[in-house]
Amino acid sequence: MPDQELLTAELELTGRITTASNATFLGSIGEVSVVYKPIAGEKPLWDFPHGTLARREVAAFLVSETLGWNLVPHTWLRDGPFGEGMVQLWQEVAPAQHAVKLLPTEQLPTTGWKTVLHGQDNNGEHVTLLHEDSPGLRRMAIFDALINNADRKGDHILAMSNGHRYGVDHGL
Repeated sequence: MPDQELLTAELELTGRITTASNATFLGSIGEVSVVYKPIAGEKPLWDFPHGTLARREVAAFLVSETLGWNLVPHTWLRDGPFGEGMVQLWQEVAPAQHAVKLLPTEQLPTTGWKTVLHGQDNNGEHVTLLHEDSPGLRRMAIFDALINNADRKGDHILAMSNGHRYGVDHGL
């Protein structure tokens, strides 16, 4: 459970994450940077009850914590500028690290990576989608199966500078 200030202090919005499919905002609570997804900004899905995304995000965090896996940044429910929603501690990723890569097929690394698929880019060049072969990503795959997460994208894996990997966006 976050400390009382994170639950009750003013949540100030500083920007919108426009690549997200639901209303998703960058904000701060005091000096702490957070992500805020208000329930009111959820887009309905045919296979989930409307208005449950925030709680599914919190549930993913609680499962990760219960397992002791630390795969999801600290996440909780609270009121914000657009009503109740999910709030998650913002994580600064390491820009030089990537858990998922799309490379020209002739430039594939020989170790440390697993092939996801082969294809062609817009110019007809052969490319390969890879993910790192690491204990952290294997654990994340098991976690996704446990929580029935069918929406793991490369951008939903945050590569931290210490080698740790967080998964985010567990709405599906």
